[in-house]
Amino acid sequence: MSYDSQEILKTFSELNHIGYPLLSDQGSAVIRRFGLFNENMLPDMRSYGVPHPVEYLLAPDGTVREKFFVPNYQHRVTGSEVAMRTAGAGSSAAVELKSGHVGIRIGLSAAQAFGGQELGVSAEFSIAPGWHIYGAPVPGSYTATAIRFETHHVASYSFKFPPPQTKRFEALGETLPVHAGNFTAAGRVLLKFPLQPADYTLAGTVDLQQCSDTECEAPQIIRFQLPIKVAATIPEPKRG
Repeated sequence: MSYDSQEILKTFSELNHIGYPLLSDQGSAVIRRFGLFNENMLPDMRSYGVPHPVEYLLAPDGTVREKFFVPNYQHRVTGSEVAMRTAGAGSSAAVELKSGHVGIRIGLSAAQAFGGQELGVSAEFSIAPGWHIYGAPVPGSYTATAIRFETHHVASYSFKFPPPQTKRFEALGETLPVHAGNFTAAGRVLLKFPLQPADYTLAGTVDLQQCSDTECEAPQIIRFQLPIKVAATIPEPKRG
């Protein structure tokens, strides 16, 4: 739904091969009812009437199940991220990492996107029996597990790990948060805008420290690269 006319939306839909309805809200009446009207746009500005960008996922009965907000109109959440976060869709362009007793499969929700789009990321951990890695927060002498992206082509990112277990280490006299067995960390990564159409790699690191009840290895930084194809955007149709 946007404040554009039906003619503009029809042209935009045909150029982008969009297979779902686009709703014209000229005058921004519905946009105002949802509280999305961007008051920062002055009446004499070309973009007056534009809403704050948000995507709603509706249940079959019409209730709002999820809301996806992004920083500004140049950014959008991808359908692949919505499918990954809400329907458990798998990842593509995944890489397999292995270090000692820990295996990690990291993948994006899609192998192609536009500059300014947000993709889902999944990190599937597999830890050998008898071993663990640390959750957050931990004392400074331990390394909590974290996933980071470098910012060459990334505007922002975040990861959410499942709640860690608490484990008592009698030899250390400490109770610490740990991750063990198999689990998945879910994240999102927002591509910068603009990005020239090309094949890119999103570089990142996994910080972790793997330990057993009797021994603890040195903290590690495991590097990875995820391929992503940035497609060319279609010029915006001219208004009025």
